[in-house]
Amino acid sequence: MGFEFRIAASLTPEQRQHIAQLLAARPQAPGAMPDTDARLTEAGLYICQYLRPEPWHGLEALRAWFDTHGVRYTVGEIDD
Repeated sequence: MGFEFRIAASLTPEQRQHIAQLLAARPQAPGAMPDTDARLTEAGLYICQYLRPEPWHGLEALRAWFDTHGVRYTVGEIDD
């Protein structure tokens, strides 16, 4: 269990496709547990940071893409 976040954003199908490509292009060591689990959801993104309480750690390119393309988003921590 790690630090879980929900990044809510209204995304077009084209934006969702581009984000999926950005997520797939992230470097990961084969066979190793990733530091970050990020998945597209209906509401935006689900992010689990296993080592740090920072939602954008390891996802700087994704955050830059959101900002560059004017995608409005909110970040919320998931407490279960």
